[in-house]
Amino acid sequence: MTGNSYAQEVRSFTLKEAQQYAIENNYDVINAGTDVEIARKMVKENLAIGLPQVNASAGYSNYFELPTSLIPAEFMGGNPGEFAELQFGTQHNATWNASISQLLFSGKYIVALMATKAYVHLNETTYQKSEIEIKDIIARSYYPVIILKENKKVFDSTLISLSKMLYETEEYYKAGFLEDTDVDQLKLLIADMQTTITNIDNQLEIAYNMLKYQLGMKANDEIEITDNLENLLAEVDKEILLNSTFDFNNHIDYKMLKGQEKMAFLQMKLDQSEYYPTLSGFYQFQQDAMRNEFNFFNNEKWFTNQMLGIQLEVPIFSSGSRRYKVQQSKLELEKLKVMDDQLQQGLSLKVSTVKSEFNNAYLIYLNRKVAVSNAEKIYQKTEVKYREGIANSLDLSQTYNQYLTNQIEYLGSILDLLNKKSELEKELTNANY
Repeated sequence: MTGNSYAQEVRSFTLKEAQQYAIENNYDVINAGTDVEIARKMVKENLAIGLPQVNASAGYSNYFELPTSLIPAEFMGGNPGEFAELQFGTQHNATWNASISQLLFSGKYIVALMATKAYVHLNETTYQKSEIEIKDIIARSYYPVIILKENKKVFDSTLISLSKMLYETEEYYKAGFLEDTDVDQLKLLIADMQTTITNIDNQLEIAYNMLKYQLGMKANDEIEITDNLENLLAEVDKEILLNSTFDFNNHIDYKMLKGQEKMAFLQMKLDQSEYYPTLSGFYQFQQDAMRNEFNFFNNEKWFTNQMLGIQLEVPIFSSGSRRYKVQQSKLELEKLKVMDDQLQQGLSLKVSTVKSEFNNAYLIYLNRKVAVSNAEKIYQKTEVKYREGIANSLDLSQTYNQYLTNQIEYLGSILDLLNKKSELEKELTNANY
């Protein structure tokens, strides 16, 4: 039996490539872009209301029995006080008409059109924010994959070293130079190491799936990350990040709030416009035909009527409903002005806090870097002493655990540093968008 097998394409991503891919394929970003398009269509919909409106209709009725009217019988020579029954009309009746209307003036229409344009701008700003947010989300999903891969690399290397050491220890034990507890101790370390590596593999699979989900990819898609830890750490410029200036006026959250304020202001104007009159013009053309037989498509006469006019609607009294509606919209606008002051203070405090957290993460990273280097030296020296018979398996186990603990804490400090960097970059990007 023969068959063809096709290897699934593996997509490779640097961090920046992953972020760009997510901007184009992430579910939330796609929906944010669709919201912008919906808002643009809404503008056109509202604009069309003020353009000429053309309508047409047609109707047909068949009177199986003509309606009967009563008139005083004396009109037709009958007795006073009595009524004569008369039937008027034809059995088959048809009509059709066409009308054109044009809005001539409406304050509500003008304000509504301005509001929909402001709504488009607000949605565009929201879309820009979603782009910034997804970059941060992708970075926070990308970094754990790198850290877990680095962890796996360290543990795999250590497992190889321990396996080699176990073989040598077993040979020394067979020769009578070591006790069986030394062999058991190393076997225990190896078993723990294998369990840890299995856990890392499981966490790595979860991290990859999360990254693929945020990218907008399917769970069975194959991806590979190509950035490494050294490159990402080299991009951490502490001085530039900490010394970056911040102006809340340029922050995208503040721009969104300003957009909401404009929408609230226009809503108030829209409510106020209900006090204004509305003027419209119209033209109507209509033809009617009455037949005793269904023969509307011959050359018999259709009766025409035409009408041209204007209509003015003037709001006079609403029992206070319009007034209370305007008052509500004014209060909503006042709430947003309070939020304006609150957001100004909150954004400045947030950036200051994130800078402080980034600086602390950087200092912890430097400390952990020194600690893991020292722990590695101690472990390597103990390993040499163990092979020379100077140190026992308990010494080796202690220094081994100390080294791995420091290694995990070191990589954890890198992950925290990169996350704080991404968060700070997000805030600074928000403030300069």
